[in-house]
Amino acid sequence: MTIDYTEDAAGRMSAFAAGCTSAYVFVRNMVMRPAIKSCHARINELEQDRERLIRRIETLETVLLTHGTGAIRNAIQGALSELRLESEQKLKGAAV
Repeated sequence: MTIDYTEDAAGRMSAFAAGCTSAYVFVRNMVMRPAIKSCHARINELEQDRERLIRRIETLETVLLTHGTGAIRNAIQGALSELRLESEQKLKGAAV
């Protein structure tokens, strides 16, 4: 069976393609765009929360280093040293 693209089959194929295109545009506009917008809004909220929590942790570390007992200060300084070493290793790994 052969299809003649110059007569009736061509009209049916172009109508089908137009239908597929309009269905895609409808789904994209009605379903995907609001979903993507919602995801971006949530990502922004989480980034703001993350920044706020980082500042809070830094404040709490400062308070504990200033007013904590010797054991607490030693534990925090050890943890901060480990974090610093990890970040330096990541930077070296990224530079290689």
